[in-house]
Amino acid sequence: MKIIKKNTIIQLIKYVKISLISYTYVFISLFILVDYFNVNESFSFLIVYGVLYLLLYFIQMKYLFNTTHSKKKLARFILTILSFYFLANLFYNICIYLNIDYLVATVITIGILAPARFLVYKYLVYN
Repeated sequence: MKIIKKNTIIQLIKYVKISLISYTYVFISLFILVDYFNVNESFSFLIVYGVLYLLLYFIQMKYLFNTTHSKKKLARFILTILSFYFLANLFYNICIYLNIDYLVATVITIGILAPARFLVYKYLVYN
């Protein structure tokens, strides 16, 4: 069995913190847009995640992976977020199609994609 390095454990803890803050933002923003401003659930999701992904590049680069910006990292990040953005919208909208509440659909989407995203960021984007 491979031993997980201390640095990876620390990064994972930081990733969980960032994720909790990020998904709190997602839930609050979705709730406000959908329930208070009557914005379509799918359009709200598109807006909320778009803003979130923009912020995450810088937060993860500096706080999580303690690295510097490069065009290569930014390009990999953009390709990664486009892929995860597509997958998040796909999973979310499948849930909506199945008449699952939009907040529950968000939890399902997060549960599926969050662990995969950490691994992709650690080993492909910020490496």
